[in-house]
Amino acid sequence: MNPPGLGRLLRQAIAAAPRRFRWPPLPADAQAAWQAGADVAMAFALETARLARQAGKPVPEAGRALFIRSLALLVRQALVEGTGDPAFQALVLRSQEPRVDEFVRLSSQRVADRRAVRSAVNALAHPGKLRGLPPQPWHEALARLHDFAAAQAWGELRMALEQMLARADPPESALPDPLRALLDQPSLQRLEQADRLRDLPGVQRYLALCAQRGPLAGSAAASAMGRASARTGNGAEKATVDVLRTLAERLAPLGGPRLRVGRGLRTPAALERLDKSKDEWDAALLQGDEVVLLAEVKASPAAAVPDLPRLLRGLERLAAADAGGLYTFPSADGPVTLAGASLRQLVPRGRELPPHVVYFCSPPGPPQPVPWLAASTRAVLLSEPHSLAFARALAAGTPPAPDSLAPVWDALLHAPRLRAALHQGLTATTVGDATLHPRDLLDAVLREWGNSHC
Repeated sequence: MNPPGLGRLLRQAIAAAPRRFRWPPLPADAQAAWQAGADVAMAFALETARLARQAGKPVPEAGRALFIRSLALLVRQALVEGTGDPAFQALVLRSQEPRVDEFVRLSSQRVADRRAVRSAVNALAHPGKLRGLPPQPWHEALARLHDFAAAQAWGELRMALEQMLARADPPESALPDPLRALLDQPSLQRLEQADRLRDLPGVQRYLALCAQRGPLAGSAAASAMGRASARTGNGAEKATVDVLRTLAERLAPLGGPRLRVGRGLRTPAALERLDKSKDEWDAALLQGDEVVLLAEVKASPAAAVPDLPRLLRGLERLAAADAGGLYTFPSADGPVTLAGASLRQLVPRGRELPPHVVYFCSPPGPPQPVPWLAASTRAVLLSEPHSLAFARALAAGTPPAPDSLAPVWDALLHAPRLRAALHQGLTATTVGDATLHPRDLLDAVLREWGNSHC
């Protein structure tokens, strides 16, 4: 067991550490919220609805009116060219133009289709395969097939296949059947159709909007952004691990087994998997077979908001351990064995985290609190069918009916798909209260340590 003073000292330090990222207090009333801007007004309306439902009371009409008014303003702001939301504008354009929608659906299969066509071409025309065969009249044509597939020139690939089939002599060759199968492959047809649609003006506008929100998936720019993000994440994790190692050294005089830091702990298969649960843990301060502190590292508090549900489910999975059992976690530093009794102490209380589970955030600039309106909440509300219909009417110059967004309000109160949006204030509060700068925790521990030895 941990020395009695260690757990108490850590809990006191965590409680005393400053909360730089806490969700700001809501305005006093709906009018003040509206005057503070659309994000604040929407956050106020959502929290009004949540608290009323939690108390078993009807939601005040003022809350409904503020929600509809705020959502209308969010839609209008998102549609403004240049300063609006290009992701939402792309979504509206897709809902307006069937050919754009077809292109997006085909593009979602593009990677799998490309892999299928290349695999079929390689089975016929891979250069290594051709080098191992005696010279044949087909070799040059087959090599062109491989070149076209490698260049993603799907129209040229089709023409080359058709030309080969037109010249084929079935009695003397086994090629026509696989060539025809490749020509008839649905994957090739979808790739060709996507290429044809790409040149349409509506699709070009859609792609331009997508480019404004960031590089396209699979592009070199997206890969570079991913590498930069990974470097940022690695730097944040290193800063956290360094602080935890310093904590382990400073707390060693309390006695008991040596404190150590675990990195990248992966939940073992012996614990039953829960759907959409976190199964890898960034860092932990461990003593013997017990968890003293469990930490998740985020680049910003905003990034922790959508992560919280996964974190809670992951903790529930850990807390389902047998109290008398021992569980081996693979980690970046080798296997780590933890006691089931310690894992059971990680059980969340509703949507509240245990006191020794925290988010760590060490942004390079001034600390930014959890945003009033989570990006995920904004996105899900704007993507509701009635929000898109409202946006289409605005884009067409047709004033929407004042209450045309009321169905979104009705869905908010009852539809499971909007549950996270309804509870976004509670999530933001939980995240803000649980997010610390790692240096702040170290300073708080040293203060508590000094106070206990005065």
